Parts: sequence; C-alpha cells; structure tokens
Amino acid sequence: MRNFIERQRTNHPPANGFRDWSHLPSELLQLISEKISSFTDYISIRAVCVSWRSAFSTCPSHQPPPQFPWLMLPYNPNPCTGNDTSLRIFYDPVTCRTFEFNLPETSRKRVVGSSHGWLIIEDGPKVSLLNPITKAVIRLPSFTTPPNILHFPPLEEDLSPYPPTVLSRLTYDTGEPNIFNVILTSYPTLDRGCIVMVLVRYWNLVFCRVGDECWTVLGGDQNQEHRDEIGEAVLGVTYHDGLFYSINRHGKVAVYDLQSCKKELIDSMVPIDGSHCYLFASASGELLMLLDHHNGSERSGIIVYKLIRDGVKGKWEETHEIGDTVVFVDCSCQCFSLLVNAFRSGPIGDRMEGNRLFHPYNTKAVCGNEDGYLFNVAIKSVHVGDLSYEKINPNLGVFHSTWSKSMWFSPSLC
Repeated sequence: MRNFIERQRTNHPPANGFRDWSHLPSELLQLISEKISSFTDYISIRAVCVSWRSAFSTCPSHQPPPQFPWLMLPYNPNPCTGNDTSLRIFYDPVTCRTFEFNLPETSRKRVVGSSHGWLIIEDGPKVSLLNPITKAVIRLPSFTTPPNILHFPPLEEDLSPYPPTVLSRLTYDTGEPNIFNVILTSYPTLDRGCIVMVLVRYWNLVFCRVGDECWTVLGGDQNQEHRDEIGEAVLGVTYHDGLFYSINRHGKVAVYDLQSCKKELIDSMVPIDGSHCYLFASASGELLMLLDHHNGSERSGIIVYKLIRDGVKGKWEETHEIGDTVVFVDCSCQCFSLLVNAFRSGPIGDRMEGNRLFHPYNTKAVCGNEDGYLFNVAIKSVHVGDLSYEKINPNLGVFHSTWSKSMWFSPSLC
C-alpha cells in the first residue's frame, strides 16, 4: 500500500485535466472489486478497457452475494448455413438490461438447463457444463458409454423405474433434446464431489460426479410395461439437504440417499392429470410440488402442494403459504427456490418479498404456419397466497416456436 501512496503522489494528472482511468493502480482496482455486490456491475466494469478486464478476474477471490436470476432468452439451435451465431442473450429483471455473451460452445447445440451458474449443453450424446461468465467448460460422460447401475436394497414395493438400457434407447437425429431436467448439488469447480443428476427421455434418472467416465443409472432392471402400468415414470426431481426427491405421475415420492445407497418410498397420491409438475423445497425444508395447468401461457393455472409425512405414508395438501421462499419456474422443466433473504444485500434489497414465484410465459402468437409460429416472451410474478399475478417487464422480443425455451440462470463466478 505504501508503494501505491508513493505513486499517487508522483502521478500528476495530464495537462488537459483529464485522467487516464485505464491506468489506475492494480491495488486500487483490487480494492474496488472487493466492494462490488452486483454481477451486473462486475461485468460492466470488466468491459471498460483491457487493463480493467485483466485486473478484474473472471474467478475473483471475492464472490458477489446471491443475485436475482437472469433469464436466458430463446435462440435457434439449428440455424441455416451462413446464419449461425454464437450470441446468447440474458435478461436481468432487476436492472431491465440485456447482456450478450459470445458462446461458441453453444453453436448448433442445445442448452437444456442451468444449475449453480452453469449451463448444461447437449450435443448429440455428448454432454458438458459451461459457465457463460468465466467461459469455463467441464466435460461430462457421453451417453454412448455403457453406464453403471446403482442397485438399492430390496423394498417391499420396489418402485425403481430405471432399466440399465435407458441410455441405449436415446436417439440423436430428431432435433429434440434427451435431457429434460438437470440438478447440480454444488459448484463443480469448488466441490470435486459435485453430483450432476439428469432426468432424461423416457422419464428416467441418471447421475454422475464431475470426473466420472460414465453415467450411473438409478435402480435395477424392470419391465418397461410394468413401469408404465404403475406410473413409475419420473416427472420431477429436486435436491435438498443431501437427498434427492423424485415424483411419478401418481404423486408418489422416492427419496434417494446416494452416499449410503438408500432409497425410501413415500406412499403419497395426488392426481397430476397431465399438468407440468415441479418439485422444490421451501425455506423451512418442506417438500413442495407445483402443478401448472397452463404452462407457458399468460393465464395462471398454478396449484402448490406440500407433503405431509407420517412415516412412510404421506399426503399432498394444497397450500397458499411458502414463507420466505421465492420460486423460479421456466418452460424447460427447471424449478428452483431461494430464500428471500439471499437478495437483501443485493441490488433488489427490501423490494423483494417471499411467497412468490416467477415464471416466463409466451404471449399470443404473432403469426404462424406449418413450420411453427412466432411469440413474445414476458415474465409474470405470481403471489402464492391468492394466485394473483402481474407482469414485471415488457415483452422481451419475438421468437420462433422451434427455438430453445427460455430458462432461468443464476450468474456465478465459481
């Protein structure tokens, strides 16, 4: 610091009266970076000039506090020759700003989910993680590599729906994604034991740890017809306090402890009736389920249930209170919750309140034909108490129905 003070004494401003801010001492820039509490500000400062960009590392020792998630807008994963672009647009609802990131890693590939600040990219059978801010990439096992099978101790009514051939049944020439939902248990660059849980086509769960050479299929080999008859197909999955929870189309819940290789079945029933189903945990640790009868539309057809447990028995009860929890749901089967207190120190401050969910939706089609239709994207805020909702932003642009779906993304530098 003494050297910094000495340089300041001798560093006189130029004759024209304007100081060259690009030559601020690195010690001062470091002090500034440690005071920044917004990812938006951090990204803007790194864009000022080359010297500031190099001084403000993409992986700083100081991590800004949790931020209100951004919305990644739809893009065309299969552009015509000559029209390919790697620009991906993110919208910050707090500042109403959009950010364009050049992400060649996503060119002609599908971003199928996000978790802990990382995008999950599917390229045929190849799967990878990408942090769009730091540009770090983590390769995951290929779906074509024969998987391991994780067998659980026999249960009185084994609801293990996952045959070992599930990955061999995936196809890669339809243009449709094979991954429906992804959950990371932690930041993969900070935790070597980070687990990546994936809900794949045919509604099965597979997982891997960062560094694994193959995926692991949950459960043993069961007859597919039997699975369909009893409604075993997994519709939703979440992670909380070291455990994974899944739900099938009858509302039955399975609890997985991968550390001790245990599975618990909760005999709970609720009619899902083809609705979009999401699992998440409240701030107090309650397991909650959200059913959306009008997924992707402006209407609010949302019902929230909480699981009331009595040993291995359970009952789903409708609730209008989720406390200090804020839920983020999108059109790509992703759902996660955050404590409202996580935003108290951020730019949104006291304007944030709990018992709410935020959901992007598609407005009326602008026009359409046999190849699809055009639509606008907006965001609605729904109060769980009375299900009233409001738009929190103007329309975010016009997109095509064959493009990727909008999804929430929590920026991170880890």
